[in-house]
Amino acid sequence: MTSHATLTGARATARSPIAAAATALVLLMTMPAAAQQSTEQFIPIGRSPGLSGTQTYVGTIADVDAGARTVALGTGAARHDVRITPRTRIWIDRTQYGKANTAGRFEDLAPGRRVEVRYVDAAAKQAADWIKVAAEAGD
Repeated sequence: MTSHATLTGARATARSPIAAAATALVLLMTMPAAAQQSTEQFIPIGRSPGLSGTQTYVGTIADVDAGARTVALGTGAARHDVRITPRTRIWIDRTQYGKANTAGRFEDLAPGRRVEVRYVDAAAKQAADWIKVAAEAGD
């Protein structure tokens, strides 16, 4: 007769490949998102696969409030302010000049500059996760 301990061990061994496969699947599903996040700064404005135009705003800056650390995006009824937090990453998109993108600063955000903004919460559109700013000739 087989003991309870032997059956429990056999069941645990049989479940291990299933658990391992499930874990591997979860890891594989999250890797593309992590990979894109680490390379996002190198992707030109409007070209982020699965993000540009659907989960991001692509357009121009209407106004900047340095005191409140906000930028106004859009026009008319679609105009809204976005907070630039200490965690917001800002990059200068220099691909149109054949150069590598570089880190930017709040001071690079100016009315009329073309940007792509990814929100921390796409539904709320209140704070920016990252902003890509189109380079000007001297950037």
